[in-house]
Amino acid sequence: MKTKTLMALSIVLTIASSIDCTAQSLESNPAAYQAYLSRSTTDAQKAWVNVVTTAEADAKTTPTDDTKFKLALAHYGLLNATMRSMDEATFKKYIDGAVINLESIKGMHAGEAMAVLAAVHGLQMAYDPSKGMFLGPKSSSLLSKARKSDPDSPLVWKLYANSMFHTPEAYGGDVVEAITAYEKALSLYNTQKEKTRDNWIFLDTMAFLGQAYVRHNDPSRATAIYEKALAAEPSFGWVKYNLLPNAQAKAK
Repeated sequence: MKTKTLMALSIVLTIASSIDCTAQSLESNPAAYQAYLSRSTTDAQKAWVNVVTTAEADAKTTPTDDTKFKLALAHYGLLNATMRSMDEATFKKYIDGAVINLESIKGMHAGEAMAVLAAVHGLQMAYDPSKGMFLGPKSSSLLSKARKSDPDSPLVWKLYANSMFHTPEAYGGDVVEAITAYEKALSLYNTQKEKTRDNWIFLDTMAFLGQAYVRHNDPSRATAIYEKALAAEPSFGWVKYNLLPNAQAKAK
């Protein structure tokens, strides 16, 4: 009886460990995390290309919703990274594949995939504002559906917050709404700890929440958020050398 009990306990622990690893393996990606932290624009972009290449190979070898979603996150990271140097050539090289992959994702990741697709459309509009007439409403609709489909996803709330932060007020942007959504995303990350490990999007949430507070003329709260970001990742150079000193100067 004792042996059977121990075997049963071992099976339960194995299953629990497997579930935790699965949760970590989607948003959590050590290579992507380091690419995001790189202070060299050139090195960061090269690292992101490697992240995408690895994810593409995995999705091709094992085409599941999980591998497709990991590829979607890799694509989003690379496309986002091109904004640092406005490398439109690299953006154009990957954008079509990113959109096709995102539109193919169904099942349990469908809501988050819609939010990532909305964010990708936002990047398309950043490179070509003339696309705003068509992609703006499409992006807003995708984010609305994503929040209804997956209201407990910190990723969905983070990307919705990005939209509110980056969209001009005349076109529906709202910094107060962005702050509320960023705070919601952080609250959800704090209750889903497995998603905070090696997850660059978690760090990015704090970086942009701080910027939203600065824009809202509350640099003291921005400073507090940046300090939390550095507690989570002491080598977060963007916050340490740029965002935090700027907020501290404004708070004086």
